[in-house]
Amino acid sequence: MNFINNLFSNESSNNFFLLLTLISLFMLSIIALGYYLDNKKNKDNAKKVYMLERAIKDLIEEFRTLELLFTDQKKVIEDYKYTLEKIDLEIARLADSSSGESKITMAIQMANQGKTISEISEATNLSAEEVEPIIKFHGKR
Repeated sequence: MNFINNLFSNESSNNFFLLLTLISLFMLSIIALGYYLDNKKNKDNAKKVYMLERAIKDLIEEFRTLELLFTDQKKVIEDYKYTLEKIDLEIARLADSSSGESKITMAIQMANQGKTISEISEATNLSAEEVEPIIKFHGKR
C-alpha cells in the first residue's frame, strides 16, 4: 500500500517510471517464455512431420514393390492361361481324332464282318465315300 501512496506523491515520475519498467520486464519475460515454448513445440512437430514423411516414403516403396510383384504374377497367370488354352485345344483335338479313329476302327470291324456300305455308314456316321475304301481294303473277299 505504501508503494501506491508513493506513486502519487511528489516523486511520482520516478515511481511511475519504475512501475512501467517492471511491467515491461514482466511482459518481455512472458513473451520470451512464449517464444521458447512455441519454438520447442515447433521443433517437436517438425520431428513428427519428418517421421511421417519418412513413413509415407517407405509405404510408397512397399506399394511399388507390391505393384511389381502383382505385375509379375499377372504375367505368370497369363502364361498359365495361355498354356491351359493350348492344352484344352490339344485335348479337344485328341478327343476328336480318337472318336474319329474309333469310328474308323468300328467301320473296319464291321467291314471284316461283311456289313454293307449303308450299314457301316449308318452305324459310324461316316459318309459312303469314306466307307468304300475301308470295305475295299478290309472287307471280306
